[in-house]
Amino acid sequence: MKILLMSGSFHSESKSIAILNAVKTYAPEHEYIFPWLDKFPFYCEDLSAKKPNEILELINTVKTCDGIIICTPEYNHSVPAVLKNAIDWLSRPAFNSVLKAKPITIITQASSPVGGARAQAHIKLILDSTLSTIYPCHEMMISGIDNILDNSRKIVDRKIESKLKMHLLGFFEFIG
Repeated sequence: MKILLMSGSFHSESKSIAILNAVKTYAPEHEYIFPWLDKFPFYCEDLSAKKPNEILELINTVKTCDGIIICTPEYNHSVPAVLKNAIDWLSRPAFNSVLKAKPITIITQASSPVGGARAQAHIKLILDSTLSTIYPCHEMMISGIDNILDNSRKIVDRKIESKLKMHLLGFFEFIG
């Protein structure tokens, strides 16, 4: 399967990127595409008529992928702007975009005990408007992320690793 990975953060020590890198090692038989969403211009209707090449590439990737895995932190009780911007680009034309019926799963992570619950709720609401097919499962939220990763950005908590693997296995079966 061809899987698109989307991160809500891109700083040098991004925990979301670390989790998505782990995903690739848990199921290496799949092809993974990882666009750097922080390189995209902000969505603007003026640009929409003649979309930039990097946006056309993203749209084509979504068209041809089998599913999308989103991993994001929670910023100010919501979704980071870089992730929302990518979804805004992909969601056009409304109700008939490349996101329509595209299987998506969401992983949120945070230092707090709620594990990005508000970001999880907000992104589901956003994706509902795109008519995406959100993986119907127990939500994958990772709390206390600072204790889950070691200095080399590897997951060291075996319970979280097991939970993440089960979540991914279920998602792959869902889209497969």
